[in-house]
Amino acid sequence: MKRIFLLLFIVSSALYAQTEYVLSDDQVYDFLQRMETLHIINNYSSFEIPKPRNEIAKYLKEVIANRHKLDNVDKNILLDLEKQFELELYGTLNNSEKLIAGKHFDFLSQKEKYLYFINDTVNNINLFFNSAGHADGIMGIYSGPSKTVAATVMSYELQVRGSFYNKFGFFWRGGDGVVFGQREAALFRRDLQINYKYNTFDKPNSFDITTAGYLTADFNAIKIKLGRDRMNIGYGAVPVILGNYSNIFDYLYFNARYKSIDFSYFHGKLLGNSSSIYDSTQGEINTIDDKYIGYHRLGLNLSNDFNIGGGEIIIYSNRPIDLTYLNPFNIYKTAQNSEKDRDNSLVIFDFNNKSIEGLKLYGVLMIDDVELSKLGSNYWGDQFLYNIGFISDNLYNNLPLEFQFEYVRIDPYVFTHRLPDNNYTNNENSLGSFMQPNSELFLTQLNYRFTSRLTLSANFGYYLHGANPLKPDGSVSKNVGGDINLGHREFDANDAPFLDGDRETTRRFSAKLNYEPIKDVYFSGTLTYLNQSLQNSISNKRFETFISFGFVL
Repeated sequence: MKRIFLLLFIVSSALYAQTEYVLSDDQVYDFLQRMETLHIINNYSSFEIPKPRNEIAKYLKEVIANRHKLDNVDKNILLDLEKQFELELYGTLNNSEKLIAGKHFDFLSQKEKYLYFINDTVNNINLFFNSAGHADGIMGIYSGPSKTVAATVMSYELQVRGSFYNKFGFFWRGGDGVVFGQREAALFRRDLQINYKYNTFDKPNSFDITTAGYLTADFNAIKIKLGRDRMNIGYGAVPVILGNYSNIFDYLYFNARYKSIDFSYFHGKLLGNSSSIYDSTQGEINTIDDKYIGYHRLGLNLSNDFNIGGGEIIIYSNRPIDLTYLNPFNIYKTAQNSEKDRDNSLVIFDFNNKSIEGLKLYGVLMIDDVELSKLGSNYWGDQFLYNIGFISDNLYNNLPLEFQFEYVRIDPYVFTHRLPDNNYTNNENSLGSFMQPNSELFLTQLNYRFTSRLTLSANFGYYLHGANPLKPDGSVSKNVGGDINLGHREFDANDAPFLDGDRETTRRFSAKLNYEPIKDVYFSGTLTYLNQSLQNSISNKRFETFISFGFVL
């Protein structure tokens, strides 16, 4: 009887497979990573995010089957996720309600809320319309000299997603926001630092929500996506391959999975170096160099507890899309030699091990360039990135506490290239994290779940950076490989010792409290202390506070 019930459960769920992807900042990814660490689910990898809803539902089914192994907090989190993914799990929308054409909409209910949705079971068509609002109260308090800055940031956006015939899907998001108060405080938010409208347009207090939109096709073992959304690639709190530091970009994505083998690929369009001229008739004319990124990775699940991966990245520019790199199965490192060595290729190796229940070990090695005969020296051409860390769950007498430690080291000149257009950047911002070449980071983080709706996260980061010494006019007096936008030049020294140059130190402590009193209604408070000793004897010490409110409807 149990087997029959399980079979019916799987079959009925398959009838409502949703092919859209869940945004990379959704809480479900933290939950699934914890379930992976605790041996509740198998063959899950957090190396590449986001993931499609039907794949997430597959892992949630495993958790549901092992519900008795969860602590009380995670059991309640699972109940919320069952509402969020009810259609994928059960083929129903009994725990969802819509404002438009709904019978008894209640904003204060604990159900999943939508503006409107269509669930056509006859034609296998599903459409969901959402809105989301967010407000931040931001304050910065500086010491030495004492100064206080403040701003209020408000935004509103619309989201539409849908699936057709269990094979095709789409997603669209767009919105606008406004800033009241001082720009200096508003720019504590990274998304506003890189927002083109907020930093360029004539209306200095408005900004747009970074538009995301894509089409998907899902053929079970093979998945295809065309469009744009935020991708994170890498393990841990600081995704070193692809993170949140630069603008999102358009790309073509392909994934094939068969048993223990997982192959991923994407080819994307980036923003290269830009320039502008002023025309008396047309006004300002911006020119942006063509720039592209290619990525592929082969992952192997050697067991339920151990998986490894190897991949490549290529950055090329100043020509149309190159079929050499549009081919998912080419070897970039050798192909770029046949392209006359004008592109920037990087090789990636990664591992993820959770042999000990409740403990996850992970690591990433990136090789930007290497001269084997000079390994172990300070030769500038030996460029490596090391990322290693661990996450522990359920090691503290069943306390709902998670502890994480991470170390990242980026050698001088990593991510840079002799041709500036081929630097590992998008619009001159790192594609990975905030970290520059010639730097290292020690990061510790604690996450405590008081309840399923009340969580506390605290972290401390110690960051060291060897910056390029500057002349009084701001130009570089010595290149030590500490700037992602400046590669090695013919006249630069052949030796590049790690952390050479002007030593910069950043100590950052942050604590964030999240509270969701009602389903899809959020409050949070964040306190950050930043203590920086930068080059040219510049000191920066400040407290940052964020009081946030948000809702999804």
